[in-house]
Formats: sequence, structure tokens, C-alpha cells
Amino acid sequence: MIAFLHGELYGVTDTSAIVECAGVGYEALMPASDLALLPEAGEQVTVFTYLNVNENTGVTLFGFLTQESLAMFKLLITVSGVGPKVAIGILSTLPPTELARAIFADDAKAIAKAPGVGGKLASKVILELKDKVLVAESAKLPAEPKTVEKEDTPELAEAIAGLTTLGYSRKDAERAARRAAEPGMSAEQILNGAFRYL
Repeated sequence: MIAFLHGELYGVTDTSAIVECAGVGYEALMPASDLALLPEAGEQVTVFTYLNVNENTGVTLFGFLTQESLAMFKLLITVSGVGPKVAIGILSTLPPTELARAIFADDAKAIAKAPGVGGKLASKVILELKDKVLVAESAKLPAEPKTVEKEDTPELAEAIAGLTTLGYSRKDAERAARRAAEPGMSAEQILNGAFRYL
């Protein structure tokens, strides 16, 4: 398994980057959003990778500039009908944070804009990944000491964690989630409602 490449960026194509590591050039297919952020050729770069082996297409290396992109890619390919290249297309259209927002907001139209993804498959992505993405986003948060208020529930805490990892400040996330929260609501319902106050 190749976990990552670290070396000199040799060059890029429309769909991939070539990284030279110890005299060997590795080509990794990458989302367009990551390709756009690569440095100039000749500069050092780290690319996190996923090695895919398929009896029809052979061995293909997929690359990502962040571990978040790689994690989202791995989640996407667990969805039936979403292969590695379709997953790359989705991430090219919607970087991880935007994709997470689309999943939380049930925005199938945004996901369906990716090449090879229709409305049916986009809805399937949302259905199968909403809970997984929420758990994954929450797990990335470092433990933070805070005062636990009487109305705090595990669902509220999970929703706040999801909002924070989407880029909102903890203060804004707590304010919005508390305003949206009602007794008996799931973390997903609180998170979706919180977007109205952000």
C-alpha cells in the first residue's frame, strides 16, 4: 500500500499529477480542485494516495492534497454505483467541505452536477453517507473542555461538532445549533436546522 508520495512535482496533466520520489515518477489521478492548488513544477509536494486494483483497468493511483479529501473519497466509493473515477469527479465538482454541506442539506442537485452522476445516484450518495459523514466529521474534532449546560444532549454536541468541522467557529456553531435544537431532534435534524442561523 502506498500511503502518500512526498517529492518533487514533475508536472501535471488535465487529470493527474506526476511526483518524483527517489528517481521514480508516480502518476496520481487527482480531483480538479486539488490539481488547481498544486505548486509549480520543481517544488516539493505531499500527495496522500489510494491504490486501486481492478481486473479490467489494472492498477491506478489516486491522489489528494489533504487527508480530508482522501477520507471523503474512501466514503464515496463505499456507495454502490460510485467507482473511483466517479468519486474523483464528485470531488472535482464539490471539494470535501462543500460536499459535506450538500449531503447534510439533502442537496442532490449540487452533487448531480458532477460528471457521470445523475439525480438518482446523487440521492443515493446522500442516503448512504449522511450518517457516515456526520460521524467522520465529528471524530476529527479534538476534545475541548467546555461547560456542559443542562440542555446539552449527545445529539446537540454531535451537531455542533459537525458544524465546527465544516469551518464554522465553535461560538457560531453552538449558537446556531442551540437555536435550532428542539427536544427529541436527531443530530442530523439539528445540524440541518442550524444552517438557517449561520
